[in-house]
Amino acid sequence: MTSREYDSRETNQSRNENEGSSGTFLWGALIGGVVGAAAALLLAPKSGREMRSTLGSQADTIIDKTANLRENVVSKSNELVSKTSSISQGIVLQSSELVNKVKNMASHKDGGNQDSEVPYIAIHGPNESEKSESASLDSSDIRKKLEEAQKAFDEEESKVKL
Repeated sequence: MTSREYDSRETNQSRNENEGSSGTFLWGALIGGVVGAAAALLLAPKSGREMRSTLGSQADTIIDKTANLRENVVSKSNELVSKTSSISQGIVLQSSELVNKVKNMASHKDGGNQDSEVPYIAIHGPNESEKSESASLDSSDIRKKLEEAQKAFDEEESKVKL
């Protein structure tokens, strides 16, 4: 180290010791805090009382809106439950009637016409085309429909259990 660098370090150390760097930092922090508080008071858009009343009214508005939203959610969920319940009951009814019809057809293979027709309950939407029920079904078609009904029944039953 050269003598010049040594002298400059020594001078800087003596300045720091003489001035009390921690004391000046505290004075600077205190003055900065006072200036910040004054600026906050002078630049605040409303007084404390007005700000609290505004916040209170906004909190009340939010509470009212959430209560209304909760009521809407509860009513919509109740509607959904009733719709799914009626659909699942329709599927259960159709599948049980279809099972009975197939059992009767299997037991009366040699018998002629069936006197009792099971009414068809439509559960499709209004935009879907209706299938013609007047066409006669052979046993393979009936088995396919029975399997489809059983599958739909099992799916609905598993949804209801959840």
